[in-house]
Amino acid sequence: MPLSSPESLATHPDRIIALPNAQNFRDLGGYPTARGGQTRWGVLFRADGLQYLADADIALIKDLNIGHVIDLRSRDELKTRGTFPIDKHEVVFSNHAIIDLSWSADETPVTNDAMEFLLWAYPEMLTKGAQRFADALHTIAHAHEPLVFHCAAGKDRTGLLAMMVLGLLGCDHDIIVADYEQSNAAMKRLTMWAEQHSQELADRIGVTPASFMSADGRAMRIIMDGLVAEHGSIRGYVSSLGVNDETLALLEARLIS
Repeated sequence: MPLSSPESLATHPDRIIALPNAQNFRDLGGYPTARGGQTRWGVLFRADGLQYLADADIALIKDLNIGHVIDLRSRDELKTRGTFPIDKHEVVFSNHAIIDLSWSADETPVTNDAMEFLLWAYPEMLTKGAQRFADALHTIAHAHEPLVFHCAAGKDRTGLLAMMVLGLLGCDHDIIVADYEQSNAAMKRLTMWAEQHSQELADRIGVTPASFMSADGRAMRIIMDGLVAEHGSIRGYVSSLGVNDETLALLEARLIS
């Protein structure tokens, strides 16, 4: 595998942050951007749920100097499943709930095909959560410390926000897809972790259709192609959400080395 291929960049040995109790915690640094340079290491992270973090995890979070957490889950998820343990490490906490309620079984398409599910789910999120995604980007731009954004599994809501961030910075779409697909291995790690440490999470995963657990890069590519067709670029799409030029400039200054 070439050293600069999308896959090698997405699997860079510094990318996965091996927290004992979070299985999809990754650094978004080291990706080349369209205008030269690369995304900064150690500034912006993406993750799965952070409610299970224990002292060993918090020690690593402190070593990373993370001082801001964006939670993309619904208020109901925060209430019933818990949040980042601020009592163990004080951070600025922002909740930008992309969807107001987790989908019930009768709301989602009955399918074993991941592509079919994702191509239903992601347009739903982009439509209903448009302002929340814009708010999250504004928060990232104006943060003064390393920041992590996350949802439950770190795949869908988090994957779409990561796509917007990398896309507006001019990262190649192949890189965005490769980064997104790293959630496939993370879902396997999460399932194994739940079986050993959280019966509640294991039970939820056990009744979740396999199609819901897949990060099929073809779906992300179709979503991006559609946004580019309508708005000219991912940056153009982000601008259409109301993210102004000042915020875009701040994002570039903060995230590109």
